[in-house]
Amino acid sequence: MKYSIMNISGRLLSALAVLMLVGISCSSSDSEKSAQDQSITVDTQTAEYVRGTISHRFSGTVSSDRTVNMSTKVMGRITQLDLEEGDYVSKGDVLIQIKDDNLQAQKSQVESSLIEAKAALKNVETNYNRIKNLHEQKSATQKELDDISTQYEMAKAKVKTLESKLQEVEDMLDYTRLTAPFNGYVVSKRATEGDMANPGQPIIALEQESIMKVNLTVPESNISLFHYNDTVSVDIKAAGYSDGVGIVKNINQAGNRGSRQFAVEVMLPELEKDSGVKSGMFAQVGLVTESDRSIVVPKSAIIERGQLTGLYTLNDNSEIVLRWVRLGDESADGVEILSGLSQGESFVASVDQPLREGRKVNTQ
Repeated sequence: MKYSIMNISGRLLSALAVLMLVGISCSSSDSEKSAQDQSITVDTQTAEYVRGTISHRFSGTVSSDRTVNMSTKVMGRITQLDLEEGDYVSKGDVLIQIKDDNLQAQKSQVESSLIEAKAALKNVETNYNRIKNLHEQKSATQKELDDISTQYEMAKAKVKTLESKLQEVEDMLDYTRLTAPFNGYVVSKRATEGDMANPGQPIIALEQESIMKVNLTVPESNISLFHYNDTVSVDIKAAGYSDGVGIVKNINQAGNRGSRQFAVEVMLPELEKDSGVKSGMFAQVGLVTESDRSIVVPKSAIIERGQLTGLYTLNDNSEIVLRWVRLGDESADGVEILSGLSQGESFVASVDQPLREGRKVNTQ
């Protein structure tokens, strides 16, 4: 009998434990369900088209508007080339000298022949005038006049030929001495003193210092924003060049078929020597457009997940739905939404607390 009572007591305790566990489980499940059902309050807005200005920014690279390759038209050995890449040169500076011994010898020979030809011409001219006067006085025959006239024309032709030859040699000598066509910098050097220079082969390259431009590559979706002779803003931070202006001077009408990008050139105003702007620097070009069909949201609404950007929208049940969007340009008013959000849709304007999809929210 004692054993039976103890057995019954054990069974009662076991049953009680089971009931307690079931109660705890139900309580926990109810609590979780209550937490899920509990809504939070968030700041929401409705997407609407707005009219206003939109700032666009494009990245580019500074380059000189004028670059020349210095080369000679004569073959010869380089006897002077005291320049290095990055050196500054002034217009008219002698940059390169080619050995010109043969040309100098030709020049001396032609000059000597020209002196003799001019002396001979003077003598023939004197005889021509004398016989011409005699012929007019019937004291010289027609044949004598014809002969001296021929000699006179030949002497004049010889002088003219030698003068042309001398000019040709002097031109060739000019080609052996290359001078800077403008103020600028040496950007490449392909030879040194002692090397043989060949006609048309570049020796150095110069970039003009004061006339610079910014080269842009603009996506096809934005190329319609650019127009010839438009004024745009230019910032070159490395040079301390801010709030500058430029003029759109070239828009390539044939884009890159692979990248769908179009080349655009923006000319800068003439710069001072100490402007600090140099070829190869990074630049940003900005322009402002007006739009009446843009959706702009606060920057606080945007969330980032790796390379993706999105925001939280609300469905008809006031539940959170994550929506990936494509962003446009930023302005003081917020961020432009190019795709992913439509007019009339509600979204969370400020993500200041952890949110998850499917959670019900109260709006304010």
